[in-house]
Amino acid sequence: MPEVSIYDITVGTYIGGVTVLVNILRKATLHPDADTFPSASLIEDMKPLSFQVQSVSNTVSRSLQRLLKTDVQSWEDNETTMQQLIERAENTLALLKTMDPKSLEGTEENVCTVAGEEMTGKHFILAFAMPNLFFHLQTAYAILRMKGVPLGKDDYLGPFHRP
Repeated sequence: MPEVSIYDITVGTYIGGVTVLVNILRKATLHPDADTFPSASLIEDMKPLSFQVQSVSNTVSRSLQRLLKTDVQSWEDNETTMQQLIERAENTLALLKTMDPKSLEGTEENVCTVAGEEMTGKHFILAFAMPNLFFHLQTAYAILRMKGVPLGKDDYLGPFHRP
């Protein structure tokens, strides 16, 4: 069996997650109340959909930046419309598709610092970046479901097993 690379773990998984995000946001635009969704949240003290989308995107770019020890494209967190959120997700997906697998070789041993704690790149990705990505992706999905967007399990899982 072939070995799973750090590229497969990061970029491969990120492409699946950001594809989910693009797809569910596009589907949400068909809802009559879609214009209200960017400011929607699950509960009053929780951040809105716009923040969840920005956080998925930021997790991708910042984690790759930490792993690669170089600048990676990022964006201002200023989206307020569904179209802007879709564009943000599409831009994040486009960034991922430019990543060269060779550029990530060996980065699993790089030292990454998060909140003053040093860890290997592999630990950082598995213990911090991936849980963060899935938290914000799932929260975006839940907000849209709560608002009546007809999403199902396949909308979330499909892009992970059907790249």
